[in-house]
Amino acid sequence: MNRRHFAQVAALGGAAAWPRLSRGAEVPRSARSEKKEWAREHLRGLGGLIFPSFTPDFQKLDEEGIRLDVRHAIRQGFTSCTVSANGATPEQSRRMWELVREEAAGKIGMGALGGDPAFLEKIGCAYTMTGFPRNAKPETEDEVYALFRKAIDATSMAIVLYGSPVESLRRFHPSGIPLNVFDRLADHPNVVGIKLTHPMAVATAFEVCERLSDRLIMGPCNFDHIPLLAKHYKNVQWSGLWITDSLQSPEKPYAVEMMNLVTQGRLADAMKVYWRMQPLIQGIYDLQAPLLLHESHPWAHMKYFQWLTGGNGGLLPLKPAQYLPTLDAPGRETIKENFRKAGIMPAERAEEEFLVGRVAYERGVRAPQLSSKPLYA
Repeated sequence: MNRRHFAQVAALGGAAAWPRLSRGAEVPRSARSEKKEWAREHLRGLGGLIFPSFTPDFQKLDEEGIRLDVRHAIRQGFTSCTVSANGATPEQSRRMWELVREEAAGKIGMGALGGDPAFLEKIGCAYTMTGFPRNAKPETEDEVYALFRKAIDATSMAIVLYGSPVESLRRFHPSGIPLNVFDRLADHPNVVGIKLTHPMAVATAFEVCERLSDRLIMGPCNFDHIPLLAKHYKNVQWSGLWITDSLQSPEKPYAVEMMNLVTQGRLADAMKVYWRMQPLIQGIYDLQAPLLLHESHPWAHMKYFQWLTGGNGGLLPLKPAQYLPTLDAPGRETIKENFRKAGIMPAERAEEEFLVGRVAYERGVRAPQLSSKPLYA
């Protein structure tokens, strides 16, 4: 996938250029869709995340650190990037998107994890992910469908469904994923793909592909599933909206290479890459999958993955919680050791650089200047 082509198409076409469907209208299965055609051609390869970087008091953004992370995503060979503004205010989140747009222009596309549709369209996002509100208690599948349609019809962006279990939806399917509803939504011309969450069981992934892969791009996060799914289903060509930095470095872009080989139908060659990166696949699964079941992520670790491979690093001002792990010394060593097992040698840099961020460290900022060290030990 040519990420520059992706970025140019997204910028020239723009979400606003795509026609809206009348709100609430049922969609015929044969409906032709420019967005689905766009996704088949351009929603490929890997997407990465862009996190906030802060000044030592965590009150302001370190804008140069954020710009560095966008350039790092480009070096990684990602086709798109997404702001994940954990620890940032709404105003800071908007500023992050502005910085990403400036650095990404013509080089890498942009997708979103949700947010203000009007702003995201204006900033140039090509697609956004839509999930089901976890506090909603629907009585019927029609109610689930209506809630999804409300979100989908509020934007002209292409839509990626979030294939993640929701407890209140287990009454409709044992997995907690509303497959009957997704089957209906897959006919919507604006719905182009589905993200298969990291801890998804292979049997669930099988059923999702059986029902949806003829109409949607499949986006597995678990790389253990990709060869098997790609062997039997079409449209297994993209993985994004998660910490894909955990699987590669710019010098050894294993995940990008594996996805490219998969989309070319070269599964035997893809498996050769798989086995080189297998320690990384297992490592991020062991770290992240159990947390996702509790609606959490290893945020500090995710920043560390990026720093070790050339990103800015830095801490996020997040408060401790039951399923929010601290980045401790054993955790840091496990990440580095998994990189080494995969043939990626993390740069021997001062740990203090990670704490304050690479750009700030180069400016002379040091760890004693931090107002705190959240989720770090």
